[in-house]
Amino acid sequence: MSKRLQIDYVRVKKVQFGEITGLKDGVLTINKTELIDLVKSELFSELDIKLAVPGESCRILGIHDIMQPRCKADAPETSYPGIWGKLAPMGEGRTVALKGVVISDIYYAKCNIKYYMDMGGPCAKYTHFSKHYHIILDAKPADGISDASYAEALKYASLTLNVYLAKLAVKLTPDETETFELGPVGPGPDGKPLPKVAYLVTHMASHDTWNFLVYGQSAIGFLPTILQPTEILDGAMVWRYWEPNYYLQNEVYIKELMSRHGKDIEFVGMVMANNVMKIDGKDTMGMMAATLCKETLKADCVIVNKSGMGHCQLDSALAFNWAQKMGMPCVMNLSAVSNDKPGDMLVISDSKIDAVINSGRNYDLHHPKVDRVIGRDSNVPSLMGYDVDGPFTHTTNFAYQGIWSQLGDCYVTTDADLPDAPDFAQKEG
Repeated sequence: MSKRLQIDYVRVKKVQFGEITGLKDGVLTINKTELIDLVKSELFSELDIKLAVPGESCRILGIHDIMQPRCKADAPETSYPGIWGKLAPMGEGRTVALKGVVISDIYYAKCNIKYYMDMGGPCAKYTHFSKHYHIILDAKPADGISDASYAEALKYASLTLNVYLAKLAVKLTPDETETFELGPVGPGPDGKPLPKVAYLVTHMASHDTWNFLVYGQSAIGFLPTILQPTEILDGAMVWRYWEPNYYLQNEVYIKELMSRHGKDIEFVGMVMANNVMKIDGKDTMGMMAATLCKETLKADCVIVNKSGMGHCQLDSALAFNWAQKMGMPCVMNLSAVSNDKPGDMLVISDSKIDAVINSGRNYDLHHPKVDRVIGRDSNVPSLMGYDVDGPFTHTTNFAYQGIWSQLGDCYVTTDADLPDAPDFAQKEG
C-alpha cells in the first residue's frame, strides 16, 4: 500500500473555440475541426463538438458521461490503461488534470435511465456540474451499429479528447497539487494504535450496459478483489454506464480516508466487489469481501459504500452484516434513501444495519424555458411527454445529473472551490 500518486491541477477559467488549440493563462482554446477529426469514426452517423458555459440558458439532455480531462504526465499513452491506453499499473507517479472543464458525451442508444441538467437558471444550483465548462461530444450511431459497439466508440472518442486536452497542461505550473500515499503509521496521540479502517465498495456489474471495466476487463464475473485506492483515482477503473466517471476520478470517500491516514485512522485499503443478481451469489460476495477486509487487510472496522440501485443496496447490506459478524463495526453510505418520507428509496429493512449515512435527496424542481437545448433527440425516458424546452416541473430522482452521486458526493459540497454558475436573464413561456 505504498504507491504515491501526485495529481497536479491546472484551473481553466474560460473555454472558447478558436483557430489553434491551446491553454494559456487559464483560457482553453479549441479548434473544433481539429477535435472532430481526432475522434471521427465510421460508427458515428453524425458528429459535433459543442460548448456549454456556466450560467448559460442551456439544457443538456441524454448525458452519458462526464469526465475531468486527465493524463499521465510522463506517459500520456498509458492513461486509462487497457481501456484507452497501453496497459500499465496505475495509481502512482504524476497525473495532470484540468479543473473547471469537463468532457461530456450525449448517448443516443436506448437506455432506461438518461440524465439531463441545466447550465443556468434556478435549477443550475442543484448540480455542481453547472460550475464547469462542458466540451460536449455529440455523436449519433450509424445505421446498423449495435448499442454496445456505439457505446464503446463513444467512450473511446471521449477518452481521446480527455487525454488530448489534458496533455496541454503537462508542462504548465499547476495551480494546486494533491498527493496521496499510504505508508506506515505510528500510534495515536493517546499512545494507542489508530483504528484500522477498510473501505468496501460494491459497484454495478450485472450485464453489458450496467457494467464497469478494470484495466479494460469487464467486471461481470469478478470476485471481490483488493485494489489500491490510488488506482481508482488514476483511471484504472471506468464505469461503462451508470454515473459520471468524474466521481471515480474524485472519489470522495477515498480522498477523505487517505487525508486522515496517520492522523486519526489507519486506512488499510479498499475491497471492490461487483453486483450479482442472485441472492445466494450476493451473500457469497458479501462474505468474501468481508473476509478480505478482516483477514487480508486486518481491518478493525469497515466503511461500506455502493454505486448502483436497489440490487447494490442489498449487496452492501449483506456485506455489512458479514463484516459485523466478523467483529468489524460498519457504517454504510446510501444516497437518496429518503425524500422527507421514511424509506422513500430504501429497499432493505434490517434492524442490524443501524449506521447509515443518507448522502442525497430528491427535489421537485420547476424548470423554466431555456434558449438552447443540446441532445434534443436523445430521448430521455423520464422527460417523455414534456416540452424539453420548458417550462415544466419534474422530480430530480436519478435523472438530474450532478445533484448527487451514489458514492456520496452531494451538489452542496462537491467542487465547492469552483464559483457557482452566474445567473442569466430567464424568459418564461
